[in-house]
Amino acid sequence: MQTSYFTAALIVLLLQITGCSHTEAYSSTEQLDKELVVLAHGLGRSDTAMWRLATRLEQAGYKVCRLDYASIGESVEAVLAQTSKQIDACIQYAPKVHYVGHSLGGLVIRAYLQNNHVLPKESIGEVVLIGTPNKGSELADHLSDSWLMQLGGGISRALMTGSNSLGNRLEELDLNIGIIAGTKSSSLTNDKFTGANDGLVSVESAKLKNMSDFIAIDVNHSQMRNNQEVALQTIHFLQKTTFKH
Repeated sequence: MQTSYFTAALIVLLLQITGCSHTEAYSSTEQLDKELVVLAHGLGRSDTAMWRLATRLEQAGYKVCRLDYASIGESVEAVLAQTSKQIDACIQYAPKVHYVGHSLGGLVIRAYLQNNHVLPKESIGEVVLIGTPNKGSELADHLSDSWLMQLGGGISRALMTGSNSLGNRLEELDLNIGIIAGTKSSSLTNDKFTGANDGLVSVESAKLKNMSDFIAIDVNHSQMRNNQEVALQTIHFLQKTTFKH
């Protein structure tokens, strides 16, 4: 049991520290007729982690703004301040803005849309949350007293379940929101969950009461951002406001 616990913690750490290069989010007056997708990465990642999904969105005709923010060791307030500033810069010339977030990135997007009103509502397009722990992660609960969680800082602790979970403290938004959950669990973490999960986030945690549509895909948490089916379903939702069932 102790070995399994340590291995699970090590996996989370490796997922967090992989991909740490940084590039700035951008805004541009070029291609003003194109709809914009704000693309947000997960915990411990950077904008480069989302390049494959960004490329597929661009091939579908969207302009893409990849956020790039520090998260390990950061407070919730610091993360939301970083991302709000970047999103404000990205969207100022866009005729219509969609939002796509993987994991923590989905919570970043929900927080921004709740707290910021830079664009009129009619300019806000669809929102897709991919593997987002909207009710927190049961795995984070099991790691709550570990050195790993202490290293992760306030934003990592906000991914636990319960009333202090960032996702549970955010309002449910009156927007078109599509939820994609992964069902490919890991033998190293599956005993921390009571139902279907992607290795880090349960299917039930990913759901929201007012979601417009939901789909589960057989992919693990980390690979969701690179998975072709996830990309195709994301694009379908942005175009049709529903997933392809």
